[in-house]
Amino acid sequence: MRIRTLVTGALLGAAVAVSQLIPGTALAGTFNTYTNLATGFCLDSNGQGRVYTLGCNGGSFQKWILHRVDGGYTLRNLATGFCLDSNTEGRAYTLGCNGGNYQVWQREVHGSQRTWRNLSTGFCLDSNTDGKVYTLGCNGGSYQRWTPASGTY
Repeated sequence: MRIRTLVTGALLGAAVAVSQLIPGTALAGTFNTYTNLATGFCLDSNGQGRVYTLGCNGGSFQKWILHRVDGGYTLRNLATGFCLDSNTEGRAYTLGCNGGNYQVWQREVHGSQRTWRNLSTGFCLDSNTDGKVYTLGCNGGSYQRWTPASGTY
């Protein structure tokens, strides 16, 4: 009886430890694409961690899985499995999902558009007509607004 109690306790402890490594929960099989309101281009990425916008093409590099976490959401790229990340210099990129606050984004809803504010920096996800994606102080402008479209995979 004592051995079974010890084994059960060890298994429960291992399950809790593993669950702490998984960054939030998402609806299985659901993704979003995000179209920039000002440019009409979609949020995109690649295997090297670059983030940019391109014409919307329906590809998996433009599909983002939204995970609810403490303080907001993470956006995980469907093609790479990397999470949208940022830093205090205003760079936006993807990295392996690590549960850090630089990968947590607070969603502000403006009708059908969204603004994404980084939890650590307080800056908002922004873009320009050259396809660059970065973060800047939140200003409510159309370059910081993203229209989501949902789909399943």
